[in-house]
Order: sequence, then C-alpha cells, then structure tokens
Amino acid sequence: MGLLDNLLNKAEASIKNTVSAGARNAVNSAIQGAEKLGNNAINSFSAKKKTFTFSKIPETLDELKALPEADLKDPFGVVALVILAMNNYNKDLDKTVEMMNFLKGPSPLMGQELSRMKDQLTGKDYLMRSYFEGTNPENNYTPAQPYKITVFDHPNSYDNEKDGGYVTLWVESSGADSERQVRLRKKQSTGEFFLVEEYLTPGIRIPKEADPWA
Repeated sequence: MGLLDNLLNKAEASIKNTVSAGARNAVNSAIQGAEKLGNNAINSFSAKKKTFTFSKIPETLDELKALPEADLKDPFGVVALVILAMNNYNKDLDKTVEMMNFLKGPSPLMGQELSRMKDQLTGKDYLMRSYFEGTNPENNYTPAQPYKITVFDHPNSYDNEKDGGYVTLWVESSGADSERQVRLRKKQSTGEFFLVEEYLTPGIRIPKEADPWA
C-alpha cells in the first residue's frame, strides 16, 4: 500500500470519527433535553390535596350514602369513603362488604380481595385508623375529632385517565414510611368514580399498647 493510500485511509477514518462524534453529541443533547423537559414537568406539577371532615364514621350503607361525597363524582372523596368503610371491618364484616361493593360499582369485591382484607385487617382496628389525622403509634392511633382524611395526587396520577378513565390517588398512614395508593376508574356514562383496587392494608408500626418493648 502506497503513501497515497495511507493518507486516504486516514482521512476516511477521520471523517467517520467526526461524523460519529457529531451523532453521539446530537443523541446526548436530545437525551439531556428530554430529561430536562421531564424534570421541569415534575417540578412544575402542583399537587392537588383535599382534606375531608366527618363528624362520625358511617356504620351502614345508608349512612355512607348520606354523605355528600357519596355522589362519587370526586375521586378524592371516593378515596375518603373507602377509608371510612374499611374502618368498620372488625365491627361488622357484612355491612363493610355492602359499603365496599357500593364503592366498587360495576366490579364488586372478589374472593381474593376479601381474603387479603381478612389476613391483614382482622384484629387490627388501628391499621385503618392510621389514615385519620392526629393518629400515631404513641397515642394508639386515636384520631382527632372530627375525623379528617387528606387525599392527594402525584405527577403520574392521571397517566391512564384517557385510557379507560383510571386515576391513582394517595394517602398517608401515620404508621408507615411510604404513602399508600388507591386506584379508581371513572364510569363514562355517569361521571362516577369507583374503586378498582386499594393498597391500604399492608402492616404498619404497632400501637404502643400492643408493643411489649414500649
């Protein structure tokens, strides 16, 4: 191979490297731009938070239906009703199921949901009380009066709203380190929101009165 060939090969390699470097820079710039847009969208998101106040915990379906939130038009209010209904689990299972099925709408409670509730809520009244304001392990999850429940959204709460009407909202348990979510679905013909699934029953810190080391 002559000198001219060597020079041509080096020139070709240099051109390829330049093009490759340019392409890499373009790709990196695009990725950085997308990340910046995503971060800006998250940072600019203004979380919606609603606090609901109740004078008492409804014990029957009729009492639940008497509450203004029972029109089921506000998904935040539906989450609050779910918490109220589940607070009756250890008091009256049948009435709790009636209330939950009202909140579930077209898709009533299934066997696996009832089984999970039985495993995680039986004998643990304090677990669902932990979603009321004023509760903590030290006061044995005794809520302040009147009862208050705060529900809020996240940047991804409405990702599937256009695809089936799904909305995911969040609540805090005073005995857990992470927030808990509740997934709802809007019935398009009526504008009502119904419970699809909840993640409210995993264990939390036990109340002081039940802690042998307290």
